[in-house]
Amino acid sequence: MPALRFNRRQWLGVTGGGAVAAWAGPLATRCQTAAPAAAVPFALHPIQGTPVERGTAYGQQFSAGIRDFLNREIYQAFNDQPSTRADMLRYADACGRHVERNLPELHAELTGIAQGAGISSEEAVLITLHEELYHRGALPKVDHCTAVALGPPLSADGHTLVGQTWDWMASVAGLSTLLHWQRSEGPDVLAYAFPGLWVGAGLNSAGLALCWTSADLGNNALGVRVGIPAYVFLANLLYQETLEAVADEARRLTPAGWFTFVMADGAGNLLNIEGSPEKVVVEKYQGSLARVGFGSQEMTGAAGDRPGVLHPRCDKMNAILTGRSGSWDAAALQRVFQDPAQEIGFEGGTIDMMVFDTTARTAWLSRGPSYGVSWQKFGFPEA
Repeated sequence: MPALRFNRRQWLGVTGGGAVAAWAGPLATRCQTAAPAAAVPFALHPIQGTPVERGTAYGQQFSAGIRDFLNREIYQAFNDQPSTRADMLRYADACGRHVERNLPELHAELTGIAQGAGISSEEAVLITLHEELYHRGALPKVDHCTAVALGPPLSADGHTLVGQTWDWMASVAGLSTLLHWQRSEGPDVLAYAFPGLWVGAGLNSAGLALCWTSADLGNNALGVRVGIPAYVFLANLLYQETLEAVADEARRLTPAGWFTFVMADGAGNLLNIEGSPEKVVVEKYQGSLARVGFGSQEMTGAAGDRPGVLHPRCDKMNAILTGRSGSWDAAALQRVFQDPAQEIGFEGGTIDMMVFDTTARTAWLSRGPSYGVSWQKFGFPEA
């Protein structure tokens, strides 16, 4: 469908043609005053069945957390800021119909989540629009996550790694978990998840991993459009078998908002996918890749043959990577993320950390530096 655009001053009526109120989402109180949670270990939860059955099982198991996330992180954060709950739900309904037309498996999973959690289908979609809501409002400064991928010749063992610091609201620290999302339609996924966001990052059984960061945070001149929510978009990419299929899907779909995805396979091929309501850019890399916000040539407006303009933390991360070329493994990357002195992860701001070994198909997760660092290893069960 044609791009329907929304800015901070006006919603264009996405369901009935009439104008509806604008929205913005100041989260200053929650971001600044929430106390760090006690260290909570990650647990692996298997979810299986058809798409609807998976969604229903997940929704039932995490129903209390899903409803709490919806009320606290969506409605309390964004309602009457200045849009009404009804306005947000109309937007979610329009995006949900877009998901239904373009990604029927994911739409079926969302339907099941709504049924299992006892919420409406529009509310299930609205949770997945948290990125679009959160990054289009008048917000306090919150650090971007740092997403990294590296492979030969930087790695010590020839393996390829994808990892990130998850820098988010202190109010959700300790709420994330790990799902084993078992699919007959394609690869299984070890999914880093929050309530209602069943795939936030992860590793699939085909050896593809995805980490990511926000993009254009604080650019309030930009608006959202009807499209695929970022969390649904990335889940679909992790459902693919190859990076070639990932690139095809990324180019096919219409994003509702902004993102920078960092992906890799087990053979050392790295992929950067950057999206906005205007376009999607796909770039291939070898060796290493670091992102904090947009970094591609096209998205950053780099002139001529110049590379994309990087965030200073990307330059710092790239210097760390090249300075130790040939010595990187999962443990070494973990040490960088967990040490605030490296200025990649941050005390308070980094609530979780993760490293995915796409060659060995293993996942390492830990809470952030202020929340009890303890790395746990997960893998796919033997066939």
